[in-house]
Amino acid sequence: MLLRLNSGLPLLLLLGPLGAFSHGVLTGPTQTEDPVELDFSTEQPVHLVSPAFLSFTIDANLATDPRFLTFLGSPKLRTLARGLSPAKLRFGGTKTDFLIFDPKKEPSVEERSYWQSQFNQDICKSGFIPSDIEKRLQVEWPFQEQLLLREQYYKRFKNSTYSRSSVDILYTFASCSGLDLIFGLNALLRTADLQWNSSNAQLLLDYCSSKGYNISWELGNEPNSFQKKSGIFIDGLQLGEDFIKLHKLLGKSVFKNAKLYGPDVGQPRGKTVKMLRNFLKAGGEVIDSVTWHHYYLNGRTATKEDFLNPDVLDTFILTVQKIFQVVEKTRPHKKVWLGETSSAFAGGAPLLSNTFAAGFMWLDKLGLSARMGIEVVMRQVFFGAGNYHLVDENFEPLPDYWLSLLFKKLVGTKVLKASVKGQARSKLRVYLHCTNINHPRYKEGDLTLYALNLHNVTKHFQLPHYLFDKEVDRYVVKPSGPDGLFSQSVQLNDKTLKMVDDQTLPTLIEKPVSPGSPLSLPAFSYGFFVIRNARVAACL
Repeated sequence: MLLRLNSGLPLLLLLGPLGAFSHGVLTGPTQTEDPVELDFSTEQPVHLVSPAFLSFTIDANLATDPRFLTFLGSPKLRTLARGLSPAKLRFGGTKTDFLIFDPKKEPSVEERSYWQSQFNQDICKSGFIPSDIEKRLQVEWPFQEQLLLREQYYKRFKNSTYSRSSVDILYTFASCSGLDLIFGLNALLRTADLQWNSSNAQLLLDYCSSKGYNISWELGNEPNSFQKKSGIFIDGLQLGEDFIKLHKLLGKSVFKNAKLYGPDVGQPRGKTVKMLRNFLKAGGEVIDSVTWHHYYLNGRTATKEDFLNPDVLDTFILTVQKIFQVVEKTRPHKKVWLGETSSAFAGGAPLLSNTFAAGFMWLDKLGLSARMGIEVVMRQVFFGAGNYHLVDENFEPLPDYWLSLLFKKLVGTKVLKASVKGQARSKLRVYLHCTNINHPRYKEGDLTLYALNLHNVTKHFQLPHYLFDKEVDRYVVKPSGPDGLFSQSVQLNDKTLKMVDDQTLPTLIEKPVSPGSPLSLPAFSYGFFVIRNARVAACL
């Protein structure tokens, strides 16, 4: 059952045809409320996340027709990806288990044109897609996207083959963007007695080894739904044996020190929990991190109300707890990663998952994941089919891209605790980390508070008394343009964010707040506050 927003105002008044942020309604009613007090716990970090905590994916369905992998040669797309480095790049998804490597397959005309254009040049600095090829692929992409979404909707998947050239384009994109590639292998290639047939994986390993590629590996995607997708049932014990087999294969190759992640199960419900438990018992020893997937909603039925509902956001907490319960009982202290996640499955929710409104789910998920001990969160998808991408089909960054960029620049790896004193946290949600000291403006000991305001009024909050005299830099994100909450562009501190040119990201400019002043967050907005010279012991 889908949850609905429980708000003080009728939702239609909040959203209207243009959304909550139509002209003249930017900050809700003008009445002044007393600032709410924040409580920080900064004695020691509660968790330490990876520098690649915020990571992302390229869905394997982009290789269904390998011509479209050529998009990854775009300098603009690489600039955007490089902005989010360091990060993992997972190549995976449902199509993982329907892709077969064919080392004898010739590259497509588009791939060949791309490689020819790179001849005798530094591919990372001067690589590009020939303009006629790029235009042709962009014209054809909407039709390909519909084919992919239809295949997903009807769950009728066909095997496709990919070539050495496809692997090279994918690896070059990751390498030139400063990303660590994780490649998902096909787990549905089976022998007559349902053992995993590793021969195709061996061909791929041999090729990647010959090229000197540095890759981590997965095997299969959402094995809990194999029967629905292919009519083959694999239980957790068998899957564990399959991973042990892959681990032995890696051990006999140059990949003996490569990382292995799995099992990439769906959400922890019913039989999926049993599969995860049995998998970890049988094969958990050989994996470096436990991976699972989460979506709040079904993209085909999700509503505007769902995207703004704190009760929907809170459903994530229980699912994380269930995963950790299974892991701690079977493989204590094994790291847990969110291996694929977004707002809504089935490609996302049209006109919602690619708008400013989706940022509440994304930022809250990052905050809860860090606070609850998830080491890496991989966002579905960086670029590709559907509505939940960070970058659209014209290589334009969407609101969640800008939110991700801010997170990367401002948020460090040490996780602390913050809460709102004396009231329910549901609509004003706050998270606290040590600041990212790679930011040239900040240093060890600084704090980054990030918050989201689901109230229909501006909220003011007061820092703990020992931080009253500190300077604070404010980074508040609001929608830009007439579409309000459902805009596909955003403002940072009232200035619309856009790329300077195809190879240059804008400077993310702070707005200083006077020491002792309350911090404010407008209605239906989110933002970051860096507390300078905080000298917090946990961050030194």
